[in-house]
Amino acid sequence: MPEQLIKLSKPIPETFVKVKPTGRGDRYVSHGDITQFLLLHLGPFDMRIVELIRSPEGIVEGCILECTFTIDGKQVTIQEIGEVERPSKHSGQNSKASVSDGIKRIGMRLSLGLSLWTSDEYYVLHQQLIKKENNNVE
Repeated sequence: MPEQLIKLSKPIPETFVKVKPTGRGDRYVSHGDITQFLLLHLGPFDMRIVELIRSPEGIVEGCILECTFTIDGKQVTIQEIGEVERPSKHSGQNSKASVSDGIKRIGMRLSLGLSLWTSDEYYVLHQQLIKKENNNVE
């Protein structure tokens, strides 16, 4: 029974969704809120930076982040790239920003916040998982 996956796939409540000030209307959920949802639905998880991605000058521009979760009894490891949207000359700040982006992208790979990357068709995923779960119960 994919109980945790169903919880992850449920669209994040609008109260957590913000609009980026870029003027394009891009919507996002903060890395802190994504982390809270991951902990709420999955419990503690392992996270590590696999690699820091650096510019030719040696400044951090991104990272490869890896997280391992137990989802519905199965161990799942996901790697994702985190980027620095507004890089500074400080690799420490850039590293933090890239990890924040990476955790949001990893959440999306688990279906958490996926609705922000898709159009209205997203709701099909959550509804189909519930339907599948209900059919397995009968």
